[in-house]
Amino acid sequence: MNTKILGLLAAAALATAACSQEKTTEVVATTPVTDSNTAVVTEDDVLARDEARRLAARVAEDLKLTDTVVVTRIEKTYYTRGRTLGELETRYSTDTTGRYLAMRETNDRADEEVRTTLNNPDYYNTYSANRASYGSGPYTVAPVRVVTASTGTGTSSVGQGSGVKKLERDGEGNRKTKYLNDAKVKVSDDGSRKVKLADGTKIKIDEDGNKKVKKPLF
Repeated sequence: MNTKILGLLAAAALATAACSQEKTTEVVATTPVTDSNTAVVTEDDVLARDEARRLAARVAEDLKLTDTVVVTRIEKTYYTRGRTLGELETRYSTDTTGRYLAMRETNDRADEEVRTTLNNPDYYNTYSANRASYGSGPYTVAPVRVVTASTGTGTSSVGQGSGVKKLERDGEGNRKTKYLNDAKVKVSDDGSRKVKLADGTKIKIDEDGNKKVKKPLF
């Protein structure tokens, strides 16, 4: 009798252990799997998109752009530039010269993409003259090419749609440009610039691309 009872107890113990193992297996099998490829939107990404959207809107306003496709492409260019500049800050954190050169190359590349997107010399000339308000630089200093109607004097008028109201040049290569939005730009022969925006903001950029901004008090 004792032998039979012991046998039954042993069988019951084995059955209980088997059930416990099956339940454990079921719990493990239902554990969710995390997809490592899931996209994560970071704070830097959101900031870069907001900045790109704001700057593209400013370009559209200054150039009186109505083509939404063009504005969207400019916004994409600024977004890419913003993300790249952020990465360069980290990559060249201890290399000031390397950071400057890499950032200048990034800004120049974005500048060229905008020129291609605008596909209009007059629009680009206006953009180039105002580009200090579309990014802090640095840029490679390049002359602004403006197609003007010669009047035989130092003052020229520019065709409609360019955004330029008046252009003045002297014999030493200095230029003064006044825009339809009341912005003014002075470019010296050494490449330095003085910009006064419509809201009163004053921007000075020396021949090395260093910039100083002075905003109005009111």
